[in-house]
Amino acid sequence: MGDWFRSVTVLAVAFVGAVVLTIGLANVIVPGGADEPPSAEGDGAGAVSETPTVEPITGVGGNLSVTGDREGTLTVTRESNDGKYSLVGDGARVVFEGSRPPVVTQVSWDGLEFFPEPDACTVTPGELDQEIGVGYAEVQCEDLVDIRGGETVSMAGTLGVALTSVGESDLPPMGGSATVGDETWQFDAAMLLAIPFAAVAGEDDFNMILAREGTDEGCPGPQCSRTSLRFRYDVQHHQLTLVNVERDGADADLAAGACALETNELGRLTPGTAVVELTIDCPNADVPGLGAVPIAGTVIVQQVEFVP
Repeated sequence: MGDWFRSVTVLAVAFVGAVVLTIGLANVIVPGGADEPPSAEGDGAGAVSETPTVEPITGVGGNLSVTGDREGTLTVTRESNDGKYSLVGDGARVVFEGSRPPVVTQVSWDGLEFFPEPDACTVTPGELDQEIGVGYAEVQCEDLVDIRGGETVSMAGTLGVALTSVGESDLPPMGGSATVGDETWQFDAAMLLAIPFAAVAGEDDFNMILAREGTDEGCPGPQCSRTSLRFRYDVQHHQLTLVNVERDGADADLAAGACALETNELGRLTPGTAVVELTIDCPNADVPGLGAVPIAGTVIVQQVEFVP
């Protein structure tokens, strides 16, 4: 695809998931292991209390039981969006690189910092949940040595991460087609940035451009021969609108309400990336070179949302 799609792909990757290495997190100890049963302890006055268990986490995050020189539970509850893909919690971080399966490259917990060797941790993919875009993986790290004080621990448990980092979905790929008058426009890439979009002078401020195959490759600028459908997304009202049609480098704005759009979410590749079936129906659209003609079609779109 051309410059626009390459640009939004880079932007989308920055939003979809990932994290910069951060050292020096707050010290937090979560007592007990993920799989330890409650134990009864006396309080010195004959009363017996139970040590609370650590609740399992469904979705992104999870618990790793920590054993060795220091014991407890590492708990992560959300993704971080800063550089390399990671899961974070209060005083805890697990950083991953690569995919299917990824490699654990950093662990932060309870004031300890670990940078595992490539073979120190194993990530074993498990169940995939396409409804929420999460894949579950068994994570096991042996004999990690803290870079500060030299304490040695091992960790094991189940973490929920972005589905595409541990497996491959069976959701349909991007693309589709639309009939524009007597013409058929085929689209092989469809990515909607459902995020706040600040317009930049001299640049497109569209959230999605469906460019017809063969018209966008190597496009040098606004005067090139390009054919596309161009959309804007209202983040506040979650509304997508087809606002402009471009054909052979000439474009025309569409009147408000000229097109009816329907979306049907088919599943998720990550918690912030939905696969959506988009149906387009414009009974009478102004298309350069064709006049007032109908536009109709169905396209599979990857809808990238901002996950704070």
